[in-house]
Amino acid sequence: MQDEAELNNNTTFQIYLYLVKVDEPTGPRDIMRGINQSSPSVVHRHLQKLADSGLVDKDAYGRYTVKKKIRFKGYMWFRKRLVPRSILFSLGFAGLFVFLLLVWALHLSAGSPIEESFVVLSVVTAVAAVFLLVEGLRPRKKMPQ
Repeated sequence: MQDEAELNNNTTFQIYLYLVKVDEPTGPRDIMRGINQSSPSVVHRHLQKLADSGLVDKDAYGRYTVKKKIRFKGYMWFRKRLVPRSILFSLGFAGLFVFLLLVWALHLSAGSPIEESFVVLSVVTAVAAVFLLVEGLRPRKKMPQ
């Protein structure tokens, strides 16, 4: 995506995410404090790059707002946060695993045997949930990818 390429600099990306999170007109000094930058001029330069690419708007008072939220490969917007998709998939598998545990409990309380295929399904579901969670939480060297 062309918009995603505009955010290849980590500072530019941090500024963009901060503006999405704040969701109101914000000046360069407030952004500087919000992302722990040392200079408003550095922030201003990155804001100008975002404005030139059409991702943010500048109002008459010199404050910036996000014009459009862009999509990033492998991530989803959840409210005002960018979340790796694998974490959301992990939550789905974890929910399925809880359901399988409930079925196990019902079988055990009724005294009925549990089939081997059901045990395998439960183990695979648990492994998938853990694997996807670890993959989603693994630190990224550079975002977006």
